[in-house]
Amino acid sequence: MDIHYSLPNLTSTLQIIGCHLGDFHPNWSFPRHHHYLFELLHCKQGEIRQTIGDHVFTISSGDWLLIKSGISHATENGPTSVYRFFNLHFDLDDPIIRERLCKADYVIIKAEEAAGLSLPTHFSAIEEAFLHNIRVDTVEDDKALDRLIIQSHTLGIISEFIKYSEKARSPIPMSNESMQNASVFETELAHAIEEKLRNENHGAIAGIAASLGISRGRCTHIFTKVYGQSPRQYRSKMVLNQAKHLLVHSTYSMEELAEQLGFQSASHFSRQFRRWTGMAPSAFRPKFVRSQRNEEG
Repeated sequence: MDIHYSLPNLTSTLQIIGCHLGDFHPNWSFPRHHHYLFELLHCKQGEIRQTIGDHVFTISSGDWLLIKSGISHATENGPTSVYRFFNLHFDLDDPIIRERLCKADYVIIKAEEAAGLSLPTHFSAIEEAFLHNIRVDTVEDDKALDRLIIQSHTLGIISEFIKYSEKARSPIPMSNESMQNASVFETELAHAIEEKLRNENHGAIAGIAASLGISRGRCTHIFTKVYGQSPRQYRSKMVLNQAKHLLVHSTYSMEELAEQLGFQSASHFSRQFRRWTGMAPSAFRPKFVRSQRNEEG
């Protein structure tokens, strides 16, 4: 008898943003940050100190790293070696694949394990297409093909990470064990909340929720589900980071700092900074900044 097989219609979309090959000099660093995209990193040469949430570890030559969307992370190169890397940020809209990618905050595949997978083959194809694409003499039709090659092999790398992480004996725990996998809609809504928290620095959480047509309770629930912390906690960390930056890199008075950060007074700012750090903002400020401020005064 005749046998016929078919697949359901395939409509998933892969979005790649910020695909990079390059080198960074010794002592290079990128501060703690987060974004709504998944991040893929391959260390070609050297090593870096990677911080993800509360975890700190070293990524060395040949290692691979996948970071879940919404997870805070930072990178720091050592004082002696050049860091050579491949890095891209991506998102995709298949809910089943997103769910499988979100089972851990991050996945590391060490060089010796990566060598036994198809990761080197996928990366070699991406690197060749990337370098061909940026040549000035490459015609547009070929550049379009290069981009297709990069997309297809990126999907291959993603599938390798999913298979590897699900076979791993000790997966990296999530930063919040009770956090359930978020739907695509919830993730997008959480990202919209996060954007408003950043841009509307002093706006009330209830006002942000109302502007998105949801209750404050639902706003807090969805944001916590995706980011592992409440909007209030996220904003507090954001304000604290901004306060630390201004204390180190500006000569603003405490009154000026309080006003910039949305506090009612310098004493209010000082009390809150003590609660967050256990020290006064004046003690946190480096001596050379205090001296410079005294000279200006």
